[in-house]
Amino acid sequence: MTNQLMAPHTIEGQRAPQGTTLLDLWRIVRRRQLIVFGVLVAALTCAALVSVFSTRRYEATGEIQVQKDSSDALGLDSLMGAAGGSPTDALDANVTLQTQAKILESQTLALKVVDHLHLVDAPDFQRHFSVIGWALGLIAAKGAPDAANNSLENSPNKRDHVLRIFQSNTKVIPVPGTRLIDVSYMSTDPKLAAATVNQLIDSLIDYNFQTRYLATAQASEWLSKQLTDLRTRSENLQAQVAELQRQSGVFSFGGQDVDGKGVAYSTVLDQLQQTTVMLSAAQSNRIIKGALYQATKTNDADTIAGLSGSPLLAGASPGVGTSLALIQTLRSQEATQRGQISEAATKFGPAYSKLGEMRANLASMQQSIRDEQGRLQKQTRNDAQVSQDVEDHIRSVFDQQKKSAEALNNKAIQYQLLRQEADQSSGLYERLLSRLKEAGVLEGLKSSNITIVEPGRVASRPAKPSIELLFAAAVAAGLFLGLLAAFGLEIMDSKVHDLQVVSMRFGDAFFGDLPFEREKIVAPRLLPGGGSTAISAVAKPSSPYSESLRALRTAILLARGGSPPKVLLVTSSIAQEGKSTLSANLAAMLAQQGKQVLLVDADLRRPTLHARFRLSNSVGLSSLLTTEGTMQSDGAAFQKIEEIPGLQIITAGPVPPYPAELLGSEQMRTLVEEWREKFDFIVLDAAPVLPVTDSVMVAPLADQILLVARHGVTESSALDRSFGLLQSRTGDIPIGIVINAVKRTADSYYGAYGSYRYGPVNGRKGQAVHV
Repeated sequence: MTNQLMAPHTIEGQRAPQGTTLLDLWRIVRRRQLIVFGVLVAALTCAALVSVFSTRRYEATGEIQVQKDSSDALGLDSLMGAAGGSPTDALDANVTLQTQAKILESQTLALKVVDHLHLVDAPDFQRHFSVIGWALGLIAAKGAPDAANNSLENSPNKRDHVLRIFQSNTKVIPVPGTRLIDVSYMSTDPKLAAATVNQLIDSLIDYNFQTRYLATAQASEWLSKQLTDLRTRSENLQAQVAELQRQSGVFSFGGQDVDGKGVAYSTVLDQLQQTTVMLSAAQSNRIIKGALYQATKTNDADTIAGLSGSPLLAGASPGVGTSLALIQTLRSQEATQRGQISEAATKFGPAYSKLGEMRANLASMQQSIRDEQGRLQKQTRNDAQVSQDVEDHIRSVFDQQKKSAEALNNKAIQYQLLRQEADQSSGLYERLLSRLKEAGVLEGLKSSNITIVEPGRVASRPAKPSIELLFAAAVAAGLFLGLLAAFGLEIMDSKVHDLQVVSMRFGDAFFGDLPFEREKIVAPRLLPGGGSTAISAVAKPSSPYSESLRALRTAILLARGGSPPKVLLVTSSIAQEGKSTLSANLAAMLAQQGKQVLLVDADLRRPTLHARFRLSNSVGLSSLLTTEGTMQSDGAAFQKIEEIPGLQIITAGPVPPYPAELLGSEQMRTLVEEWREKFDFIVLDAAPVLPVTDSVMVAPLADQILLVARHGVTESSALDRSFGLLQSRTGDIPIGIVINAVKRTADSYYGAYGSYRYGPVNGRKGQAVHV
């Protein structure tokens, strides 16, 4: 993760960290797979317990169809002009569907069903102790208690409890795009669930019938009272119509026209109507003849010629048509003469002798046209004047008749209005009387727009708990919570996990990793005798750990580019990170190459090498560094291992009072210089860096420092501090980081032989090696 190994100091050769990718997230899941698996198993266990101990509940479902509302029993909607098939039918259907659904969910129907089926005594409706309900009852306001013998309707507390349970088990769902409503009820008794659904549907049908029946009965009662007044009013109106008809001179023949209205006759109105028609015809004639006169006044030959065949000639005198025909003929001859003159002038030239005669004929034709136009104008003027006189005469007659009609106008209007009112009143009375007679029969008919599509049936298997849904939810919740826990732990976990992050953080200072290897360290007091091969490099030479150790050995030998380092200091940030295991195995592997190797237990506070190799610890490094130790033979501190020729070990010896001062003394420096002359390699197994300063004191004596960190155990901040502390005290001495105990299940496990590299470390160049 990117939160690992982000110390403030800079390390030469490090690479910039990259952003988190999907592969990184997958590595986190693999690394935390036990957490994810554990949470998933816990969720599935909870689902199994719930499925075993939950009460089985059965669900019954019925379906009803809400048909389009029919007209009311009295048919009053048709009297008001209600029209079907309007654009609002879909909206009305949806409103009706939602209304019926709300009625199904109402408390009124619920109480009817509860009372009819005696659901109060059912197990679902019994009160059960609830800690939450009890706690809320302590602080909630309480009303008056229910009386012992009151009905459910008059017991508010009991009624609310029953309604809450009933409505929580009831589902009413309108089916979108249809007129269907699904009604379901859930109960521990499958038969009771089906009975409840059917009773709820029956209650809805009965409710709709009762509503229609009461509405029809109330309307019938009110309508019977109104009909008496309507009949009296209708009779009075008919008498007034007869009287007004006699006064106005209007005669009725008792028949009806095509529109269903009564046929009536008035002499004054009839004469006025005939005069109106005559006046309209006179006006039309005057306008037509005036238009002809105006057209001929222009003396425009083309306009006059265009009148030939015009509809205006339909009302003109015969002489006008004859004149127009003659003018049309003369204009045709004129056009012919003009064409002949033009052709002769073009063909024979202006000096042609007959051109004068032809032009004289043309002039004679033109004069004839003008004379005929004058006669036509005179005729149309006379026709226009005559038509005007006729119109004036008819208009005078019309005005006299209009005055006579206006005298009867008020009475005629009153007659028409009163007659119309009387007809409407009579028709309304007859229709309502017919409806009222039908209402007595309709009140006894059970009419409802609710039909049952599917009745509630007894369920064959419980609806709850749903095993498939429960376990699917458990798997989803388990995976989600497991991943959430895994990522949460990863964010809070600052230990070394991702070797790629370590490599990016420390660059070339990262030497690689060692696979996890179990070793049993036996105390020397349990196994007498010296020497042991209880280390992987000797006991398991072909193990992944040994192969990885060989790769590390190769990387160390070639890390400096020139001569290999002679003094190797192996340390760690804290205890129990595997530094002593690495020191022992690395020393043994170096000795297997035929080299003289000295393994020194420089951890004077908590030594372990003597126990690992089952050696005596009476004389050791502390003895050589003390004043008393200098008087002893140097050979007493060196112990050999027969199974590993070339390897000698100096144990820590007795624990001194001031280990740091001894390791930083001149005596320690002198010993290391002497050892350099006698041995090819010296491996110093030093104390951890952070708890004590022993390793920091002895670090300047080494040629190569190996800082060991345990995979999944060492804190990233601890590794940073240890590296920085060693770097600040050693200067140019290379420091290599080795991640120990990398398990095969880790995302960063490179394989059986490990993966190592070497190169520029703290300014020193080298070559990359992958083994």
